[in-house]
Amino acid sequence: MKTSFRFIEIEFIIFDCTKYFHGILVHQFERIFMNSFKRFAFAGLVGAGLMLSPVFAAEPETLNQKDIRQEIMQKEDAVTEFLKKASQGLNEKIQAEIASGSMNPQDMASLKEAMTRHGAQIFIDGEKLRETLKEPEERLKLDMELLGLVGQAAKSDMAVKIIGKWNGDIREIMIVTAAQRLQMMKEDFSPEFDALLKEAQQSTNPEIVKVASMMLNEFFRNPIGKEFPKFPEGMKTTDGKDLSLERFKGKVLLVDFWATWCPPCRAEVPNVVKAYKEYSPKGFEIVGISFDESREKFDEYIKENAMPWPQYFDGKGWQNEVGPTYGIRSIPAMYLLDKEGKVVTSDLRGEKLEAELAKLLK
Repeated sequence: MKTSFRFIEIEFIIFDCTKYFHGILVHQFERIFMNSFKRFAFAGLVGAGLMLSPVFAAEPETLNQKDIRQEIMQKEDAVTEFLKKASQGLNEKIQAEIASGSMNPQDMASLKEAMTRHGAQIFIDGEKLRETLKEPEERLKLDMELLGLVGQAAKSDMAVKIIGKWNGDIREIMIVTAAQRLQMMKEDFSPEFDALLKEAQQSTNPEIVKVASMMLNEFFRNPIGKEFPKFPEGMKTTDGKDLSLERFKGKVLLVDFWATWCPPCRAEVPNVVKAYKEYSPKGFEIVGISFDESREKFDEYIKENAMPWPQYFDGKGWQNEVGPTYGIRSIPAMYLLDKEGKVVTSDLRGEKLEAELAKLLK
């Protein structure tokens, strides 16, 4: 029922949408922007341009997983051809702007503006194509692709419109899939999208209920200013000591969810090591939560990179026993806690960690 998609930086769980869509648009966009951003955070993918798309008013159609004809979902057809052309066209336009210097791929506002001009047409043309599709599976394939793109664009209102076209258990899958993408893009869910999540909480599928409930959790949605939840009972760090917040009481604490196999995690290590050396004498501490499976590789990496702070390792990879408490769906994930144990920020890439420490530990 579940599958994992690992891109350059992340692995996150979505329901088995490989049955329903090819990932042409979303995966292509990820490839386009990975080279520029070196991180998974292009929140303005289509930006305000999405609002130019047509308002969907058709009656929803019902489709359940058991009734889906996989041969239609997987075949090359007008939908896949449309998506490939749309992906290629947008790629060319964005790359041309980057090459000319008219768009700064490191600047989110610049990206949003460019995507506003270029992205909306995909949705307009997609809706026109949808009107010509005869089979429900063809419409589902198109909608799942566009829903994935909307998730990357951090537009929950548009996601509501797309999901509103469907009933049946496929609707539940669309809700939680969109929610996870929107959450990764740090999007505030609209009241209408919250209503969809509450609807999904009533599902007979326990996995759907679990994800929907997590997405409605206030800490998971916006941890800033909230007390960091306690670590699960009975866990120990690799030095044999208890993994507990009490252990770090009175310290400014960085909780770092990471793995040695994760390129963006490794890219942050020099920044974290530098910050630790400078600020640990002033009351800064770190605890790492590893998503590694090989203890040998983990220990070797820790030694080579001089990372002396406590680490939690259980060798279970994405089944890590600490991560689920905090709804970790992508890494690196960092939380900086003040001396009272409240989250100051989770935006700590690059030089941002030292900047925050300079304010907290004057």
